[in-house]
Amino acid sequence: MNEQIIQKMDQTLDQLIQNAEALSRTDLQTLCETELEAFQKTQESLLHHLLHMDQLMSKKTSSNPQDPRLAINRLRKKRTHFLSLASKYEPQMNERQEKRSILSKRRKKRFFDPRFAKKAALRD
Repeated sequence: MNEQIIQKMDQTLDQLIQNAEALSRTDLQTLCETELEAFQKTQESLLHHLLHMDQLMSKKTSSNPQDPRLAINRLRKKRTHFLSLASKYEPQMNERQEKRSILSKRRKKRFFDPRFAKKAALRD
């Protein structure tokens, strides 16, 4: 059972790394909001799956002290690689998200400001 869990964790880390590498080769400014949101949701889902597998692994390991050390070391290396990739694109994604929330607030103010509502009504 531990081998299956390790294999699933390995595959999940591979997918996380593959997605992060693809994003690191892409200019974030060229991506639309929908693409970024889809990427974030995919990565979050994969991370949740990885955490779930890790919890299962800890339960199994506590009952069975013989753990496959080589596989766990490989997983640690992949995790470290993924974290280094994520540290490169996360600041850019956070900055873009902050800009988006500022623009969204401005649009809401315009929408609710009666001066702009009158201008919009006249244009229609």
